[in-house]
Amino acid sequence: IGRLKGTGGDKAVLLMAHYDSAPTSPGAADDGSAVAALLETARALKTGPALRNDIIFLLTDGEEFGLLGSRAFVAEHPWVKDVGVVFNFEARRNGGPSIMFETSDGNGWLIREFARSSPYSFANSLSGEVYEELPNDTDFTVMKKAGLPGLNFAFINGLPRYHTSRDSLDNTDQRSVQHHGSYALSLARHFGNLNLSNEKQTNAVYFDLPGGFLVHYSSRWVLPFTILTLLA
Repeated sequence: IGRLKGTGGDKAVLLMAHYDSAPTSPGAADDGSAVAALLETARALKTGPALRNDIIFLLTDGEEFGLLGSRAFVAEHPWVKDVGVVFNFEARRNGGPSIMFETSDGNGWLIREFARSSPYSFANSLSGEVYEELPNDTDFTVMKKAGLPGLNFAFINGLPRYHTSRDSLDNTDQRSVQHHGSYALSLARHFGNLNLSNEKQTNAVYFDLPGGFLVHYSSRWVLPFTILTLLA
């Protein structure tokens, strides 16, 4: 865990990934790719002007065996009370775009700021609804249960080398690692200068268009849009 000090914000941005892997795997994609992206993000941030908010880098252990590192952080570390927003980075396979596939509840403000700041956005609110029905967990699960707002990212394409001996550096698409890093750096710079008052708004409906443009609107518009579609 490390902390890059800001100029005086009330809350901090938390960037996180896990450095452990399954016993059968070298863990290059899952989740060494995200660890590398966050370390490079820290280096890049240190070369620029200081942000308003602190940036906390959390690299957890024991994710594969019960989210142990993230649980320990939430239960025991004094910095958890300073966190205003969380961005977690994962991998399910070894390539493809990094997809923002899960959000905290009341995500209207988060999605709006994500759309403003993120290059090459890949996100779809349907994926979040589907993920809620699956028995899968990541470190972000712990943060959500602790009431912290945030977004969860992973790349899920490529050959099925997940949790196998073939999850190696040679088999990991560096473009996917770059996409992780593009998110991490742009989100750190953007949210690092915002007022992180843990503002919750009505959940958003969102989806990406070719070129990484993110369409988003309040879920309150779903019924009116549905009626208009039927009438059309």
